[in-house]
Amino acid sequence: MNDIGILAYGSLINDPGIEIEPQIARRISALTPFPVEYARFSQKRGGAPTVVPHPSGSEVTAVVLVLSELVLLDEAKSLLWRRETHQMGTGRAYREVASENAVLIRDQRGFCGINHVLYTDFNMSGKINQPNPRLLAEAAVASVAKASHGSDGISYLLNLIEAGVETALTADYVRSILAVTGAATLEEARNLSAARV
Repeated sequence: MNDIGILAYGSLINDPGIEIEPQIARRISALTPFPVEYARFSQKRGGAPTVVPHPSGSEVTAVVLVLSELVLLDEAKSLLWRRETHQMGTGRAYREVASENAVLIRDQRGFCGINHVLYTDFNMSGKINQPNPRLLAEAAVASVAKASHGSDGISYLLNLIEAGVETALTADYVRSILAVTGAATLEEARNLSAARV
């Protein structure tokens, strides 16, 4: 029996993608077994901050997406990698590379009683060493003009807050976005940022 799950603690919670979604057998609510923070600038999100494993962060709300018993371990790694690299439907297989922007698939064995729980990570060279709320906010605001609709940093932050994901910097990050934009809410901040484009 294959006992494989995917640890979702970011956008994966509500949007596992067209390849992973049909393979989900059940979901287990959890906290991440490692600290997580907004500590990486994602070019696919217009340079916006995204959450990654990071020693400066905190454990956050997560969900283990337990996969169908028919999914093999190597296939599960490739499913997750393709989702994270926007290559769903290509059939490409995961292989580890050393570049700072490479998406790495890690295995938290035995987490929540599941034999293999896969999650994404990056080399430390691809992460922000010491995340600063003001710099995160400026990047999130700037991303509204660069990212495709709904993929910007403010939308990403809103989605994670809605999913219950709160890192050590979340509150200060939100306050900084409101200060940078002069808005009263994140929704208003996003609209103001879009209007300035």
